[in-house]
Amino acid sequence: MSGQFSHGDDQTMGANLYDALPISCVLNPVTKLFSATILVGASRNVTVVRGGQFGSAGDRVSVLGALRALDESCRLRLPDVYLAKFDVAFDRDLRLFGPRSDGPPAPSMPHAGFYELALDFFGARISLPTSDKVGQRMAGVLYDSFLFSCGFDDQRMMFGASIRLSPEGGIGSFMGRRPSMRTDRDSLAESLRLVDEYCRLRLPEKFLTVFDAAHGLSRPVLEG
Repeated sequence: MSGQFSHGDDQTMGANLYDALPISCVLNPVTKLFSATILVGASRNVTVVRGGQFGSAGDRVSVLGALRALDESCRLRLPDVYLAKFDVAFDRDLRLFGPRSDGPPAPSMPHAGFYELALDFFGARISLPTSDKVGQRMAGVLYDSFLFSCGFDDQRMMFGASIRLSPEGGIGSFMGRRPSMRTDRDSLAESLRLVDEYCRLRLPEKFLTVFDAAHGLSRPVLEG
């Protein structure tokens, strides 16, 4: 669980389950009833199950039962290959510090070159790409499925990338790893590969087969 937040005397809690699905949980202080939902879409629509939500009485045992049902529903929505990789304990050092790289830092890539690098790497995988005036940040939709953004932080001289999961926020680490903080060409390419791998693991194989065939795609290869 990541991205946890709470409101109103800890009666409302939101988080991202499996680095993939945003949820919201509410304990009504008046009725003493508990409910939980999986959020979908930018307009905060929610999934519905029989009865409308994952609901229960507000006692500990009932709440745990509702959360188990919520967890099962989340796992059913994710591909087995994604869950298999997610469930393996990840290297916390990689999560905190990004892909390891030996040797001294290479020269940073110019902002203008970064935007072209990202476009070349993702190709047809990214739609509606946009950039700020200096090419320092870009955004777009990956695989017609994920709201993606990335770019440079000039104050800290680092690179960052994220995928938005809900109106409240998203994730900046992918399968337990953060993008490299370095801004040389090879490190940027490594970071983009990390994001691409996450996206492909999240999507069913039959979707990827149709998507790749429709766009004449194979696995991304960055030349040169």
